[in-house]
Amino acid sequence: MTSEYRALVAKVEVFTRATSERRAADLACSAGCSSCCQAWLSVSAVEADELRRALARLSSEERNHIRTRAERELTREASGERAARCALLDEAGRCSVYEARPLVCRTQGHALRYPAGFIPRDAIKRRTARGDVTWCPLNYGEKPPLAEDILEAERVDEILAVVARRHASTRGMALDHRLRLSVLAAEGDVLSDEPALARESERTRSQIE
Repeated sequence: MTSEYRALVAKVEVFTRATSERRAADLACSAGCSSCCQAWLSVSAVEADELRRALARLSSEERNHIRTRAERELTREASGERAARCALLDEAGRCSVYEARPLVCRTQGHALRYPAGFIPRDAIKRRTARGDVTWCPLNYGEKPPLAEDILEAERVDEILAVVARRHASTRGMALDHRLRLSVLAAEGDVLSDEPALARESERTRSQIE
């Protein structure tokens, strides 16, 4: 993990931990709650590298399970299925690499503010002068989030974009490089970008052809 990315993760963790403790009675998020994980996501190179390190620390059996799930999700996605599921989510609904999960996963469920018009209308829970706020419908059912419970998600995304571009530049990649989590999970024991990138390109070409 780069020092810049580590610093950003630490700041986000301070916010989410404090909010989780302060509003524990209003947050339904817990181990096994995977509503936010029903998606096929992609991540920047800096987060992909962190995930590879986490995957490499798993046992061979665990990595094999993840590869099997990843191949299944790649097949489902390529066939046009719409019921997405993260390949890193195990059968019990838990993240296989929870400590290294991407920032988007770390903030899901919390109250997030974005610029007006950025998020879908049906996801908006509150409109403010500074933007629209959204949160998991399972959370804050009795008492809505206070100002100190709302994370400025746009700012987090902006900082992550800068960190990701710098990291990509040092690796000789396109500054906007992203890798699908299913592809990364299929190569779970590989710490270098090149094999996964080659397979991603091969899969993309085959789908186009």
